[in-house]
Amino acid sequence: MVIGSLLKWGGSTSGVSTDFMGLLGILVLILGAALAAVGGLRAFSPGTSLPAGFVGFTLDQLCFTAALATFVWTFALITESGIKFGLHLTWIGAAAAAAGSVLAMRAAPAGEPTSI
Repeated sequence: MVIGSLLKWGGSTSGVSTDFMGLLGILVLILGAALAAVGGLRAFSPGTSLPAGFVGFTLDQLCFTAALATFVWTFALITESGIKFGLHLTWIGAAAAAAGSVLAMRAAPAGEPTSI
């Protein structure tokens, strides 16, 4: 998602331009970086203490919500004409992040947050 938000999304605009797509692209870039940071910390530094949740939601649920929102925003834009590779890469990355979050939630014991 991070790489896709830096590439061209449509016409001559990239994901970080100064128009509406750019505003959405910057939001996608921030959410993608946050999801990558959580996934990277879990995979490469298992001793790192991450918060179990926030406002009654587990970390996996928050990651799923962010990934699903990013997927819906970017997938809705592919119906426009002149869409470039960066937007496709972004929605595919968001779908993969949402699927990974669902798998992490299913692997967690019932009623307990994911061990971090």
